[in-house]
Amino acid sequence: MKTRRLGRTGHQSSLAVFGAAALWDADPETAARVFGAALDAGVNHLDVAPRYGRAQELLGPLIPAVRDRDVAAGMWLTMLPGLGFGVLDVLAPLRISALGGSAAIIGGTFLISAALETGLSPLAGRLSDRRGPAAPVQLSLTAAVVLSLLAPTLAPEFVLVAALIVGMPSFGTMFAPAMSLLSGGADRLGLNQGLAFGLANLAWASGQAVAAGATGAIAQATSDLIPYVLLAATCLGTLAVVRPGPGRRLITRLAWSRPTGTRSAEPSTRAEPSGRANE
Repeated sequence: MKTRRLGRTGHQSSLAVFGAAALWDADPETAARVFGAALDAGVNHLDVAPRYGRAQELLGPLIPAVRDRDVAAGMWLTMLPGLGFGVLDVLAPLRISALGGSAAIIGGTFLISAALETGLSPLAGRLSDRRGPAAPVQLSLTAAVVLSLLAPTLAPEFVLVAALIVGMPSFGTMFAPAMSLLSGGADRLGLNQGLAFGLANLAWASGQAVAAGATGAIAQATSDLIPYVLLAATCLGTLAVVRPGPGRRLITRLAWSRPTGTRSAEPSTRAEPSGRANE
């Protein structure tokens, strides 16, 4: 998204503006989905006013939510499994097939892995409750990095299948701590849990859609190794900003986290005729 300096404020405003009048009579779930899609596209300039129907009412709880670190971390840790499965869903079946695996083996690999994830997810949730979300996230990210680096190189077929069955749940087990962060942040901000769930769905869908589309293009232009390396680097970067410890929250450096005393990362708003900016 291209940006341009907004007057004398120093704020780099996106050329595209989110016109909140489109949310005149929208429901909260639609507002969360549309606003989230605009943020994903890089839009940081918001045009909202009292005369735009329900727009202010609907967007009011969402703006502090995307700045809150727990909400932002929860959304990222929901998007990251989407990225992971987007890569694996495209490349893993092709790799198994190239090694001589049948369609039944490919389907069985994903089915057994999903069953294993079903059993591990409650354990990740309990660990998150007892030791904080950083503990299960660290374990999941470590396993995800290992799988991402090994998947394009393992052979023969049965070795790769075993690694995928054991390793793919590492992405799915991030959901429990991610939803804990997202739900807790939403509760603290007074944000409806339905809206928080909508943000989680948006994060997951965005991650998988982007990764699946980009993986095929990148692999075709280079090799299967490159998407896997990019995925491993993303997991490793996330792991680097997770700080475990009693009482600490998961910290993630996201674009909407702004240093104290600065305003450059705030979504800008258009002033009313009275000269007052609408939040």
